Amino acid sequence: MKVKARIVDPSGFLSLWNDSSHFCDWDGVTCGRKHRRVTVLNLSSKNLFRVVPPHIGNLSFPRGVHLENNSFHAKIPPHFGRLLRLQELFLNNNSFNGEIPSNLSYCSNLLILNLGYNMLKGNLQTELGSLSKLQGLILQANGLMGNIPPSIRNLSSLQRFKITLNNFGGTIPETPGQLRNLKVLYLGGNKFVGTIPISIFNISALAHLDVGDNQLEGGLPGDLGFTLPNIKSISMWHNHLTGPIPESISNASNLEIIQIDQNNFTRK
Repeated sequence: MKVKARIVDPSGFLSLWNDSSHFCDWDGVTCGRKHRRVTVLNLSSKNLFRVVPPHIGNLSFPRGVHLENNSFHAKIPPHFGRLLRLQELFLNNNSFNGEIPSNLSYCSNLLILNLGYNMLKGNLQTELGSLSKLQGLILQANGLMGNIPPSIRNLSSLQRFKITLNNFGGTIPETPGQLRNLKVLYLGGNKFVGTIPISIFNISALAHLDVGDNQLEGGLPGDLGFTLPNIKSISMWHNHLTGPIPESISNASNLEIIQIDQNNFTRK
C-alpha cells in the first residue's frame, strides 16, 4: 500500500490494491506458491507517473520488476540495490534522470538490466562489471557519456550490450571483443573515434553489430565474412571508414542487412 500511495494512477489500474484482498491477488503482482511473497511486480504500460517509492526496496523476494513504458521521473531509487534476488529490472521508456545507481551492482543475480530511453546522465558505472550473470545490458537513448569501463570485460555471460544514442566517446576498447557470448552489440549514435577493434570481428556468436553514426576511421578486415559466421545485420553508416569492402562478406550466408553508406570505401 505504501508503494501505491506514492504513484499517480490516472487510469485506476491500482484501484484494487486495498486491504480487502491479499496482495498476491492484486493486479500486476505475482507471488510464489510456497511462501506467498511477491516474486514479480509488473506495472508496465499502465500510464503511471511521479516517482518510484523507496518502499519498493522492502520487497525481499522479487525476481522481476517491470516498470517500463510509464512516465516515472526523478532519479532511479538506490533502494533497488536491496533486491538481492532480482533477476530482471525493466525501467526503460520513462523519464528517469540522474546517474545509474552504483549499488545496482549488489543485485548479483541480475540477468537483464534495461534502462533504455530515459534521461540518464553521467558515466557507465564501473561497479556494473561485477554483475557476472548479466545477459542483457540495455542503456540506449540516454545522455550517458565517458568511456566504456574496462570492468565490462567481466560480464562473461553478456549476450546483449546496447548503448546506442548516448554521448559515449573516446576509442572503442578491446573490452566488447572479449565477450565471447555476445550476440548483439549496439554502439551506434555516439562519439567514438579511432578504429574498430579487430577483436569485435572475432566474436563468432555475434548476430547484430551497430557502430554507425560515429567518427570511426580505418578499414575492415579482409576475412570479416568468415570470422562472423552468424552475423545478420551490420550497421557502419556515417563514419570515416576507408579501404575496400571485403569480398569475404559474400560468405556471410546469414547476413540480411548491411548499412555502410556515408563512408569513404573504395572499389578494388
